Amino acid sequence: MGKAEVMSNMDQECLKYQKLYNWAHTLITSGVIKNMDKFPSEPSLQKKFGYSRQTVRTALQKLEEEGLVTRVRGSGTYVSYDCSKVNEERPQVGLLLSYYSDYLFPRVYDGIESCLTEKGYAIEVAVTKNRLNDEAIYLEGILKGDVSGLIIEGSRSAFPNPNIRLYKEIKRRNIPTLFIHNHYENMVFDSVEMSDEKCSYELTKLLIENGHRRIGGIFKYDDMQGIERYKGFIQCLSDYGVKFDDDYIRWYSTKDMEEKLSKKGLLRMYRRTKDCTAMIVYNDEVANYYMDFLEERGLHVPEDVSLVSFDDAELLDANNGVQLVSAIHPKYQLGRITAKNLLRMMEDEKWQEKNYSYRFPVKIKEGNSVQKIGR
Repeated sequence: MGKAEVMSNMDQECLKYQKLYNWAHTLITSGVIKNMDKFPSEPSLQKKFGYSRQTVRTALQKLEEEGLVTRVRGSGTYVSYDCSKVNEERPQVGLLLSYYSDYLFPRVYDGIESCLTEKGYAIEVAVTKNRLNDEAIYLEGILKGDVSGLIIEGSRSAFPNPNIRLYKEIKRRNIPTLFIHNHYENMVFDSVEMSDEKCSYELTKLLIENGHRRIGGIFKYDDMQGIERYKGFIQCLSDYGVKFDDDYIRWYSTKDMEEKLSKKGLLRMYRRTKDCTAMIVYNDEVANYYMDFLEERGLHVPEDVSLVSFDDAELLDANNGVQLVSAIHPKYQLGRITAKNLLRMMEDEKWQEKNYSYRFPVKIKEGNSVQKIGR
């Protein structure tokens, strides 16, 4: 191994440790994981991120040095930071998320925080894990407390929301509320989102322009983003006269994600889509699972199958130098624009009569995961 290669590996390990540290730091200082809560174990972090034991330990050591966690021999690692004491004197904005994704949450949160803290607001964060019951509990708590505004990422947003009574009460009390990433079809609230349908249309168009006609897809059916991405896909196929095949489309949800994206689950997906020359996949995390599966079967992207995805996740472990063609998620800017618009709403007594929604323009990250083929 040459000196340059050794340095490259060292740089990558440093980036991995920094990514894990940033994710953990944001979870703790935002209050997603509360003071005295048990922090994920070293093995679970290794599995989640795919990092070595040493990389995980380095990140935890830095968190411990900064007083954010305490490691107890024989018991585990615990959060030792109380954000409620830091924020108790400032007016509150509630932030309700469905997930705290390792590659989206820190950057989106940074964008929100950078804007709200400039104006003296603290952020109270809660996570539903895409459960509507948990959403209801949080909203009930909000209505008993005192918040200046709300930023909400819908749970199971592909379906009509059952917490209608609570959202009506939020409107009745005139609490400025803005959705982020998605919205509910049966609720009238403004939102800040990616243009998911248009992004999917452009990615599908790219595959068609490179000669692909047997195009499959993996989509998530219980959130709005998955449905919008599917809509853009089928609209593009129709516009370009490309045949749609039901068997080429595979679906998963929050509840069955672990099973569907396991080796057995991916094998079942592959058996249905093995004749496809290209695949459009719900996000870069799923694309990475799929590429790892293909590699184990001796198949390669893009030589054996072209692949496009969403979120531009900047995942560090690129498979054999494959850089995904991916719709760019605005991350930090999405958080910042959401916070800016909420601040404007909080200054506007008639916010319910105006439009504070925003859709980001389509941007596609170039890569080498699509191969041109003959028709």
